Order: sequence, then structure tokens, then C-alpha cells
Amino acid sequence: MQNNFIARRARFFKQYLNIVTVIAVLATLNGCVSTQSESPYTYTPSSSPFQDVVDAQQKAVEQNKLLLVVLGAQWCHDSTGLAKRFATKEMDLILRAHYETVFVDVGTLEDRRNITERFDYPIYYATPTVMVVEPRTSALLNRTTMDMWGRADSIPLSEYIQYFSRFPAMTTAQKAPFINWEATDEEAAYNKEQALRLQSAYDKLGPMLEQDLKGNTPDGLNELWKETKGFRTELQKTLVKRAELTLDAESGNGVNTKPALRHYNPFSWEHN
Repeated sequence: MQNNFIARRARFFKQYLNIVTVIAVLATLNGCVSTQSESPYTYTPSSSPFQDVVDAQQKAVEQNKLLLVVLGAQWCHDSTGLAKRFATKEMDLILRAHYETVFVDVGTLEDRRNITERFDYPIYYATPTVMVVEPRTSALLNRTTMDMWGRADSIPLSEYIQYFSRFPAMTTAQKAPFINWEATDEEAAYNKEQALRLQSAYDKLGPMLEQDLKGNTPDGLNELWKETKGFRTELQKTLVKRAELTLDAESGNGVNTKPALRHYNPFSWEHN
């Protein structure tokens, strides 16, 4: 009986080890699949978004790549639309070869001015905000075309490929105007003032948006959203146009044709 018992125990342990081995193999395979399916193009909350950008910029310098900063959110269809285009085979090849890419989650319109100001840009005016940066100088190379990415989900893949293939091909001479660009004192003060107003609007919208994402749409959200959108859209248009005319030596023909630094009416809640 003892021999039979030992034999049964041996068979049991052999079967147990076989099962453990199979489970381990499956777990390993599942782990591999999971790792391979994870996309780097995701807006993931971070405890240190500014440092994430600083680290990515340093890595871009070390690897002789451009820095690509994308500020967006998983709740925003244009942000996720851009992420889906980035994850395509064509775009992924371009980005991995030429860019150090960092996705910055803005949460429910949280303040990220410390990131945008690092590259002489006042604030994110839309989600997503896409910043192509020369990492050694922090120069913003797509300063005159940033407003297009507010409609990222409607832009065809072919335009993505063309757009992001352009910057790695820029010569030193082509980069120079962007590296040397700087806002006038008047523009800098104006941009800072208006960015503060816009962030105050985001601060009011944020808690309402958070409730909406939980399925409880608060009264007044749509009206406040439209009011803020009109303000931020016009601000960015003016900012981009003034930069475009500054960087394009032939546009003004010696005449100051820049849009005026418009002063906007108070927000509805600022009347109270």
C-alpha cells in the first residue's frame, strides 16, 4: 500500500507540475501579448508631467531626435483620434525614427502652463495641442500651424505623414527663424494675461466636465463650454497669425499687418 501511495503521490506531483508549467507558459504568453498591444500613444495620468517632458527633451538631445509633446485627454475625440493615427504602422515608423514623443494628460483641463511656457507658448488652447520642438534650443518648430490640431480626428492619415515627415528634413537655415523667434514685450504680457483668463475658465469647466464624464451633466456646462471655446479659438488664431507674419519676411512687405491684440469682453461669470 505504501508503494501504491508513493506512486499515486508521484503521479499527482507530476500532473501538478505539468499544470503549473502550462499556467506559467500561458501567463508568459499573455504577458507578451499585453506588452506588445500597449500603445505609447495614450494620455496617462502622471504625478510629474513637467518632469516627464524635461526627461523626454533630454533624451531627444541624446538621441539626436526632435521632441514631440502632445497635450490631450482620453475623453477628447480629437485627442484619441490623433493617438489612433500615431499608432498606425506608417506614423509609428516616422515617430520612432525621428521623434522622442511624450503624451501629457491634461485631465479635466488641468493647468499645464509650466509645460507650454517652457517652449514660449502661453497655454494649451485646444486638445490635443501638438508641439514639435528642437530640443537643444526649445524652439517650437510648428508655431505657425499648431491650430490645425484642434481638429485632429478629421485630418486624413496622408496629411499626418506629410506633416511629421517635414520637420526632420528641415535644414539649419530653415530652423533658424523659429530658433530666433521671440514675442515682443507687449505680446508676452498680453499672452500671459489672456492665458490666465483662459485657465480660470478651465478651472470652472474642469469640475463640471468631471461630473459629465461620470454621467451627471451639470446645468450650464454646454453654455460655458461654447463660451470658452469661442475665446480660446480666437486667441489661438491671433497668436498663430502674428507668429506667421513675423516669421514670414515677405508677408508684411515692411508694413505691420499683424492682427491687433484684441481685448475681449468679460466672461459671463466675470460680471457677477
